[in-house]
Amino acid sequence: MTNPVTVLAPIKLAAGKTEIDLLAASDRFEKEFASKQPGILRRELVRKADREYIDIVQFRSAEDVEDVMAKEKESPACHQFFAVMDLDAEDDSEIGMYPSLATYS
Repeated sequence: MTNPVTVLAPIKLAAGKTEIDLLAASDRFEKEFASKQPGILRRELVRKADREYIDIVQFRSAEDVEDVMAKEKESPACHQFFAVMDLDAEDDSEIGMYPSLATYS
């Protein structure tokens, strides 16, 4: 049995982009990409501060994280989602990956 992994991906809006742009791109990303990935169990976009957000994604396993991240590179919906982000403000070291110890509903 594999343990779920939760990824916390910080987002800062790119110059000229709004929360409405982010939500539209996130909705497309969810509809056209994330919802089609069997390794994604749950996803939530939350506001952290002004122009800063966190995309919280729970995966079935660490292997699923790697698989989805590789597929993101080829997805137009992913590219549109990333286009609303200031990617220079973030680096991959800020993305947190946390294995679950226990899950409750």
